[in-house]
Amino acid sequence: MISRVILTTYVYPTEDEEKVRKAVGNLFDLEMFEEREEEMGDLKRLEFVCEGPQARLSLGRIYELLREQQILDAARRVLREGVTAEGSILFHLNKQVAFAGSVSFAEGGESPLGPIVVEVFPERPEDVEKVIDWLAPETIDGKPIYEVKRPRVREEELEWR
Repeated sequence: MISRVILTTYVYPTEDEEKVRKAVGNLFDLEMFEEREEEMGDLKRLEFVCEGPQARLSLGRIYELLREQQILDAARRVLREGVTAEGSILFHLNKQVAFAGSVSFAEGGESPLGPIVVEVFPERPEDVEKVIDWLAPETIDGKPIYEVKRPRVREEELEWR
């Protein structure tokens, strides 16, 4: 269902890089991601890329947090608004809230210290609605009408680093 997940954020001069990594790691299992860094003057760009079968699993924490925080309706709206012309889903998360272990969407990319930018690529662009239905299903009174089963990955499909 999901072929790749890319997370991007910046470390500003006033920030502690390890706290930024912790913020991202509170929402995503960074052990599944390949990390890239780029120095950009005073800024450091951090990019985390997860591809293949692990990509589906890399969204497991945020999947659970959306349900725990009971924000499926807001998440569904943000995800649908973030569908790109290429068939990926692009959304922004508040980095400070992520540090506290919660999900808050930074709509329009607004976040005091810059957002965590998340781009989710379905295996096929026409699967974008399936990904949204899985991550943030429709609800009635905040309860999912249905749940798309969380994908399972066989052990032999995993490529642990």
